[in-house]
Amino acid sequence: MIEQILEKYHIEGKLTDIKKNNSGNINKTYVATFTREDGTTKKYLIQKINTNVFTEPYRLMKNIEGVTTYLKKQMKKEEDKSHQVLEVVKTKDGKLLCYITNETDTREYYRIYEYIENAVSYDQSIDREIVYNTGKAFGNFQRLLAGYPMNRLEETIKDFHNTPERYKNLMYDIKVDPFGRTMSVTKEIVFILMREDIYSLIMDDLKNNEIPLRVTHNDTKVNNVMMNKKNSDYLAVIDLDTVMPGSMLFDYGDGIRSTSSTASEDETDLSKVSINMDLFEAYTDGYLSEMAPLLEYEEVSLMAESIRIITLELAIRFLDDYIKGDTYFKTNYETHNLDRARNQIALVKDIETKLDIMQAFIMQSYEKYRKNGKTRIFKK
Repeated sequence: MIEQILEKYHIEGKLTDIKKNNSGNINKTYVATFTREDGTTKKYLIQKINTNVFTEPYRLMKNIEGVTTYLKKQMKKEEDKSHQVLEVVKTKDGKLLCYITNETDTREYYRIYEYIENAVSYDQSIDREIVYNTGKAFGNFQRLLAGYPMNRLEETIKDFHNTPERYKNLMYDIKVDPFGRTMSVTKEIVFILMREDIYSLIMDDLKNNEIPLRVTHNDTKVNNVMMNKKNSDYLAVIDLDTVMPGSMLFDYGDGIRSTSSTASEDETDLSKVSINMDLFEAYTDGYLSEMAPLLEYEEVSLMAESIRIITLELAIRFLDDYIKGDTYFKTNYETHNLDRARNQIALVKDIETKLDIMQAFIMQSYEKYRKNGKTRIFKK
């Protein structure tokens, strides 16, 4: 199968190794090694696009090509030679992806990226420097794309961070209750109902033009930043499938939720679930060292609240998927999504005790970087 795909590309050398990469949850990924005549090797990432999630792969790749081309131009202007951008390998006929027809007469879509060498990624980290550089990487990503024409950007997953729409879907599924699970989750439903008034804060501000539409990554986890093996600086932001128009609050809120939680989303001992304030400060400082001069005050004023909203949004999604019979998220046992929802609710409870402290630090960091408009290197 891989050989059939590779026939559609001009790649120098002979395929000498191929390994499956299990780090992604959506697309199937392989690392292929080619050996050239002079004995040197070069690696490539081959990905099968999950068309159940990304139903229009050509529009998806149009987004990625546009954003990566723009990023490279901006980095060249700034003479940035320390960081990299994902490089799409085009087919023999100049396409961004190819397809093969499988035994069920269904098209399977594939793409190839150049492999980023001398890099390492982390599924999670409690290292302040790594978390700082994660925030800085996503801040730099948004800063460089601040002038990108929004009309060129497609919405690859409709209503991905539309929290009020997610809430509306949950309320509908509670009424339908297709698997008779609603009565067992009344405490969780009440918790979510009691916070109904905050779900539309970000979306309302976007609709009313009180905060600007920006290019957003929408999956700002630490493992979507490749770190430099040599100096611990960030090297490249990866996984651009969910790059869409949105609010920077989506990226910042989810960045803190994912990097600063003291436990994984699957942790069932809820006493272990909280926000690590040291990591929160590191991510915030890294992000604002890049983005502070570009942010509007209304955006900054909602940054702490965005952490709560985006965490609640994920709790809603996990709970809704449980009620619907676990149709979206991969599960390992019957109550897996319910346990994840309870985990995120526990995280929200801790966030709510720290909202004022977090917003105070955000304002302090914002004022520091807004005044000088410069970035800084992390110092321990």
